[in-house]
Amino acid sequence: MAEETTDDALLAQLRDDTAVPAGDDERLNRCLRTARAYVASAIGTAQIDDTVRDDCILGCATDLYNARNARMGVMDIADSETQPFRISTDPLRSVWPKLKAAGVNTGGMVIA
Repeated sequence: MAEETTDDALLAQLRDDTAVPAGDDERLNRCLRTARAYVASAIGTAQIDDTVRDDCILGCATDLYNARNARMGVMDIADSETQPFRISTDPLRSVWPKLKAAGVNTGGMVIA
C-alpha cells in the first residue's frame, strides 16, 4: 500500500479540484470528513491501494462540495443561454467506477 496522504495534503488537493481559493476551509473539511465516511462504507473490508482510496475520497468530496449548486439534483447556471439540467444526487457517483477498476465489486448492482 502507498503512504497515506495527510489531511492537509487532501485539503490542498480538494481546494485545487474545486478551484476554491484560501478560505472556506470549514466547508471543505466537512466535505472531506463526509467523503471519508462514504468511501469507507463503500470499500467495506476490501483492501485497496491508498492512492485509489484517496482519489475516491477526493472525487466524492468534490461532488459533495459542488452539490450546493445543484439543489435537489438540478444544476442551475447563472447564464441566460444555459438551461438548468439534472445531475446525479449519488455522492459516490464518481467512486463506483474507480472501485470497480480497482477490483472492488460494490455499488447498486452487486448481488451477494
